[in-house]
Amino acid sequence: MAKIVLDISVSAFKFKDMYKGTAKNLIAKSRDGRNVQLPLAVFKSFLTHQGIYGTFEVEFDENRKLVGVNKVR
Repeated sequence: MAKIVLDISVSAFKFKDMYKGTAKNLIAKSRDGRNVQLPLAVFKSFLTHQGIYGTFEVEFDENRKLVGVNKVR
């Protein structure tokens, strides 16, 4: 399984766009330079009043399907 590391900084105000339907995906650059597009919904459990901030490890299967997301810091 493949893993990538993302440093994410999304304010609660920006995350609110997901609830309005104007934003469905998060586009980020991994630490190794790859651009990744993920559904915002997978980060919902990490949402605080301030937003989503931290380092996340994202795991994919051999078919590039999302397996899971874990906060590492």
